[in-house]
Amino acid sequence: MEQLVKEQPISSASQEEWPEEKKQYALKILWQHRELVWSLTRRDIRGRYKQSVLGVLWALLQPLAMTIVFTIVMSNIAKIDTGDIPYPIFAYVAMLPWTFFAGGLSAGSECLVGNFNLITKVYFPREVFPISAVLGKTVDLALGVMVLALLMVYYKVHLTWMSLFVVPLLIIQFCFMLGMTFLLSSWNLFYRDIRHVMPLLTQIWMYMSPIIYPISLIPKRFLGFYMLNPMSSILDGVRKTVLEGKAPMMGYLGIAAAVSVAFLIVGYWNFKRLEPSFAETI
Repeated sequence: MEQLVKEQPISSASQEEWPEEKKQYALKILWQHRELVWSLTRRDIRGRYKQSVLGVLWALLQPLAMTIVFTIVMSNIAKIDTGDIPYPIFAYVAMLPWTFFAGGLSAGSECLVGNFNLITKVYFPREVFPISAVLGKTVDLALGVMVLALLMVYYKVHLTWMSLFVVPLLIIQFCFMLGMTFLLSSWNLFYRDIRHVMPLLTQIWMYMSPIIYPISLIPKRFLGFYMLNPMSSILDGVRKTVLEGKAPMMGYLGIAAAVSVAFLIVGYWNFKRLEPSFAETI
């Protein structure tokens, strides 16, 4: 990886000049550093489970543990009605993309601070760090899908062609995650409170998304406001397409897609605007 980042050393002059001279070519320059993105992604994946007894099994522990807890509470105490769908798979199919989302934001918000030694020495597009942080979490998602497949066999849930909608749903989620990560990672350099806010933010966000309860429990008068949260449409869409064989709510999904793309554009713009100050701030 070190060979991939051997570039011109950073100077204060180059930091000031780069945005004005090259910002219009930012995406082209990023594409030229695609090998660095994959190198950083592999490094993050290997480092996450290095010297760990359970290894990659830790990727499955959180969604499984939370599913078990929610199943005990919601099935026996709160008695959430999930229709003909067994509660364990009802919760797990939404918990899976949610842990991908929360894990990506957590890792992404710290990616610049955690790589300060590279940022202060050589120049390359700094957005490789947020991108690789999010990509690294796709391994956890893939492992979780394997467990979901076993649950579907156990509960005799059959896939339909509607499950293909999962692909655009995950693309929308990836765009939203990346936009959020661009914002959080850059802000975290200037306001270290971000790292303290993130656990609280994701915890509140989880309960404001249809993970442990069906979206049918949301009063209709609040549904429009509730669905402004892109994760609401995404999680409900995944559940509908995978478990019920139904199409997602296209109107709300369109809103989620628009919000996600807006976050991606604004997040990337903000990231590149602040990039010249990264080395000095660290």
